[in-house]
Amino acid sequence: MINISRRVLLGATGTAVVAGLGGGDAAAAAPAAADLTPLSITAAGSSWTLENDVLRVVVQFTAGSLTLSSVFNKAAGHEYQTVAAGKRLFRYDFNGARSVIANDGGWTLGTPVTAPITMFSRTGQSTVGQQLRLPLTRTAPLPLTVTAVFEIYENRAGLRFFTLLRNNDTVNQITVTASVVFALAAANLAHTLNFVTVARWQSTTGALAPTPASTATAAARAELPKKVLNVYTGNHGWSISPELNWKTQHGNGNHPTDFMLPPFASINAWSGIDHVLVQTNPTALQLVLFPREEFEYLAVNLTVFAGGNVEGKMADAEHFRKRFRYNHVTALFNTNDFGYRGSTRTLPTNYYYTTVIPKAAAAGLDMVMLDDFWNTTRDTITPNAMITPSIGTLAKLGTAITAAGMQFGLWFSLSGGNHNLGRDLADPANLAVKRTQIESMMSSAKLTHQMVDLTEWWQNETTTTHSHASDNVYRKAVLCRRLLNDLVEAHPTFLPKMTTELDIFPTQGNRINGLMHVAYNGWTTSAAGITGETLSLQPALLLFGHLPMEAAYMNNGTMSGKMEDYYSFMAARNVKFGDDPGNATLWPTKGINLMATFNRWRKSPRVVALTDDLFRPVYLGTNWDTAAWNLTSGPYVWMYTNDARSRALMIATGVGGTATSVTADLRWLDPAATYLVSDITLDDNGTHTYAFRGAFTGAKLRTPGFPINLKTNTSRGKAFWIEKAAGTGPQVQYADERVTSWTAQASGTDLLVHLTGTANAATTIIVASSGTNRGVVRAVTLNAQGVADVTVHAADLLPPV
Repeated sequence: MINISRRVLLGATGTAVVAGLGGGDAAAAAPAAADLTPLSITAAGSSWTLENDVLRVVVQFTAGSLTLSSVFNKAAGHEYQTVAAGKRLFRYDFNGARSVIANDGGWTLGTPVTAPITMFSRTGQSTVGQQLRLPLTRTAPLPLTVTAVFEIYENRAGLRFFTLLRNNDTVNQITVTASVVFALAAANLAHTLNFVTVARWQSTTGALAPTPASTATAAARAELPKKVLNVYTGNHGWSISPELNWKTQHGNGNHPTDFMLPPFASINAWSGIDHVLVQTNPTALQLVLFPREEFEYLAVNLTVFAGGNVEGKMADAEHFRKRFRYNHVTALFNTNDFGYRGSTRTLPTNYYYTTVIPKAAAAGLDMVMLDDFWNTTRDTITPNAMITPSIGTLAKLGTAITAAGMQFGLWFSLSGGNHNLGRDLADPANLAVKRTQIESMMSSAKLTHQMVDLTEWWQNETTTTHSHASDNVYRKAVLCRRLLNDLVEAHPTFLPKMTTELDIFPTQGNRINGLMHVAYNGWTTSAAGITGETLSLQPALLLFGHLPMEAAYMNNGTMSGKMEDYYSFMAARNVKFGDDPGNATLWPTKGINLMATFNRWRKSPRVVALTDDLFRPVYLGTNWDTAAWNLTSGPYVWMYTNDARSRALMIATGVGGTATSVTADLRWLDPAATYLVSDITLDDNGTHTYAFRGAFTGAKLRTPGFPINLKTNTSRGKAFWIEKAAGTGPQVQYADERVTSWTAQASGTDLLVHLTGTANAATTIIVASSGTNRGVVRAVTLNAQGVADVTVHAADLLPPV
């Protein structure tokens, strides 16, 4: 048995003396034993039970058959494997005639293997899950090994399933002409199916067919359901997320009528069948296995939840965090020179050293990035004559960027060509060349980020020693992601990005990525099917539950000097600042200074400890938790909490929407706990509107909810700090970024506070009491040693505002 204790992050206590651990945290009471379900894979004969906090799955091998005999939702107490046909798990049709099924009785089981799933990060390695491999072999109707791989992830995540297909024939190739990749034996009870074909959510109370809604155009014919989240009437359910592309390139631009083929697979939920399955689309994928070859087949993610649509999407978000090894995910802001350099402009000599790097550093940005057209050809790592005057060498540029406290990123093609051209990335030898080039730039130029772009997954319709027309694009997708994942594991600071332009060209109006485009700890670009929409907050929010929010990208970074903009950027993993830093109108001093103040707070350890955690939506527009979601209404409110739910940061913005107020349901807090809430908003003039807003139970913060009014500041952006009450007496509820730690001790009705932080800094703390529902904002100046002692009297505390 593999048994791993659940990691628990501790929060605040109700003791009289509270020591600041890197900023005010102290140990909390341990969660109830029922919440400490160990991650485990347990074997009992030829049966295996995979279990975490919310999910228990049983896999059985009996009489030559493999079945998924149980999928039990522990959070809701429901079993989903109830329909016999759905227990078949997979089916593969070979060469158009011969079929094998997981439970057809023809398999011989090899030696099962269990192993930990490891995440590699800049702070070390950690285990995020456990994997079970079951090799199944047969000789008839053809010599084949299917290794069924089950991955269970820790805490409240889910299950990932895929197979490795091996052709054991030493002479003949075999072709998987069609397949059922995964089946779920869920019954067709009263339900609502929430699904996506692009990124806009749709729903039905009926069945979901793997067919397009329209056949009018090539684009429409290729729009098939790629993800489904089912909510039963009893307020529980499951979600299936196959790892797919968006659409599939047909040829390399030589098929103008049908240049869009469907994704590799799609979903059938109860349409003409009594269960649910993921099936391949043969026009997009027929995997050809060469003699003795083994290749990875499509993966599917399964999660379960108690609650409705929002809780289901949150379950997927928690799973994606583990599945894609996300870590250190606080939003990264970077310059990007495509808009002011492009393919034609030669920037002034040393421009990056005199202008771009200093301005980016002054604003507190995280990265300076070179976009396309920097190299002699897209296939080299040598800067061209147009860019050399402004950067010198890559090594010189990378050294200067990192010396300024930022990261160096660049656009670098894996295919080395324009759209539909370049190296055939289904050939492992081509990717080996690219890996050597990338690692060379990591070593010589301190490169930490790479954008993979253009239509690099074009279809080679010529049979080669490494692919066929029917699987060329699929092999490209698998091998490109594998390369980026391998680089992340070998170099944990490396941050990859794959754009929507990989699949199809042209696709300017309506393009999205699938989970196939997500590399470890990486992100994507997705316009999300919003006509005319830039990559801004609204399409980023559409991704919640469909793709990882950690993969969300926005390209509308601006030095506007408006906090409604600046706060919105926190929702994305990566924000591109594409304006020329040398343009004083687009990079005004006021905007730079406000961005610097904002980033100083945003990058402080207590804030990062929360923003490195999961994005949790609070209110994303009218009817945001139903199929009638009005995305354009706003306001947009989300929060971050620690595991113990003892601390939270809530952000609200009206940017892009019309509404300016909402009474929000803070559903992610503990309903039995009492919380102290303060307004800590940074206003457009660079000052804070600190105010104690009151003490509330978590239940009251849910119903009736917490009122937010975006009109109380210059622009429509707000931030709130939420802290669990440590008893009923006064406590330090918030301390700004200049305070690194504190201790607080009750003395009669007074609170004696000792602060440590930045020498000679003017700081602010908020002291509040849940017992009296009163608080006070106190300005404090630290001395030359960075310390100060403050006495807060009970009489100093005032009612909430």
